[in-house]
Amino acid sequence: MRFLVVDDDPLVCETVESFLGRIEGVDYCLKAGDGVTALSLLSGGGIDAAFLDLQLPGLDGISLIASLPRDLPLVIISASEEFGARSYAFNVVDYLVKPLEFPRFLQAVQRLKDRRIPPRPADGEESSVSASQRPMSAGRELFVKDGTRIVRIELEKLQILRAESNYVEFISTDSSVLSLISMKRLEEILPEDFIRIHRSYFVNRAHLAKIEDGSVHVGKHRLPISQGYKEELLKRLCIIN
Repeated sequence: MRFLVVDDDPLVCETVESFLGRIEGVDYCLKAGDGVTALSLLSGGGIDAAFLDLQLPGLDGISLIASLPRDLPLVIISASEEFGARSYAFNVVDYLVKPLEFPRFLQAVQRLKDRRIPPRPADGEESSVSASQRPMSAGRELFVKDGTRIVRIELEKLQILRAESNYVEFISTDSSVLSLISMKRLEEILPEDFIRIHRSYFVNRAHLAKIEDGSVHVGKHRLPISQGYKEELLKRLCIIN
């Protein structure tokens, strides 16, 4: 599962991230220190559930909840029990009172898992369908972790995704970002514009200039095509004979 924790206290965010790191079946945890950032991250999709403080700068927690999709499961984390009864009018699975303790936190995560909520679609994500059937991304953006930062990447500018050990480099026309993520995960969430040409490369079809001598030219880059991906690449292009 993929989580977002929203709290203006960095220690609380780090505690939630640390707790999630001890639990089986957690893919990653993003962090936001205010409601506006949280809403922006959630608009990109790909979050299965959120841990949410109610006292937030800018956009407070209650206003944020009202702006969220009703099907997004929430766990409230608060220093007060005041909102407890009202919270269940929303899609709140549990209510944790600070300071957080791992056994109680684990119960909340288990309640999320027991719901067996299907993954939320993110940028054409549909793990049970082929790449050619995935819809185009609605948000036209990705948010990825680069060290301690969360960076917004515009899909229209994104040219290449290149695997480097356990990391992937997101190469755009004007920037480059390195993030800890697997190519398999990217294959699940990328929209149909992005075609895998090699175990180490995805390319954006919109930036593909030509195919020549077993290579593709994307911007100033020349990349190899693996034989195993060549057939799918050609299927995905509109080639006029």
